[in-house]
Amino acid sequence: MNEEVKSPSADELHVIFIRHGRTTDNAKGVISGGVADPDLVPEGRDQAKEANKVYKALEAKGLVNDDTPLFTTDRTRAVDTAKFFTGRENGENFTTDQRLLERLLGDWDSKLTERLQKEVKAIDGFSPPNEEKPAEHKAHVVECLDQRISGANGPIIMVSHGGTTRRIAAYFGIEEGLEVQNAVPHHAVSKDGGKSWEIKKFSVDNKGQLHEEVLPKQLPKAASTARTLQSILEEHAPKASLSKASSDGDILTIEIDNKEARDPLADDLGQLLIGKFYKDENAVSVEGASVAIKLDKVQSEILQQFAKLKGIAISA
Repeated sequence: MNEEVKSPSADELHVIFIRHGRTTDNAKGVISGGVADPDLVPEGRDQAKEANKVYKALEAKGLVNDDTPLFTTDRTRAVDTAKFFTGRENGENFTTDQRLLERLLGDWDSKLTERLQKEVKAIDGFSPPNEEKPAEHKAHVVECLDQRISGANGPIIMVSHGGTTRRIAAYFGIEEGLEVQNAVPHHAVSKDGGKSWEIKKFSVDNKGQLHEEVLPKQLPKAASTARTLQSILEEHAPKASLSKASSDGDILTIEIDNKEARDPLADDLGQLLIGKFYKDENAVSVEGASVAIKLDKVQSEILQQFAKLKGIAISA
């Protein structure tokens, strides 16, 4: 349901929150943690500039202005998005709050692909090396929200990261797992002093009219149809081997008799183990009946750890 945005009343609480625009890591299909600092790609800058239409409409409604406090992290992708979103090129009334950082992903930061992360997260009791525990990340995001909301004298803005934005949405009552798009502003509003919240997503129509879509507290579950690394390894492990390429990495080789299946297998493995731009890195090749994937040390570690956890043997 779409609703027209109304001017705020004095007793309401308002939090505008938005994820950064598309980054180089997003484009590659790899996960950026709290340490990583990828730049926005041109599309990401355009997304954040497009979101400024929402900001301008909110400004016209009297919900925000350039004195509205904005909280973000020190990561380039968040700060640049905040500037484009608000039009405050010099970062006026920005406050850096590192409690809004993305969860620290440890040794696999910017190496684990988005596609494979879904399988890794589903493994009970496992976390990548030196990764921040989800409960720890949740704790400092909640602490930040408690402090910033209780100390607010009016609406506030938060510009952060994908995982953090999901934590923020969960704080306001949306179950974990919200699909957070790049640079799409959301609005949390409470009319009872923060006891209950309604979450909405902003949009601007062709006539420049601002609308909000109320989000359900429970999200529909969509089953993925993409092939998993587990299913690939279970099928092809008997004809798979991992050999040392150099001091910097290994080569995964799979022998496959079905000629028509070789290119699709190469594409799946490239996207699962390297990312969307695997072709640009010349890391995947199909020669004769063999599919070969060049992996750096971290990518090889991810593959070997995943196979071990799943009880799948790959010959050396």
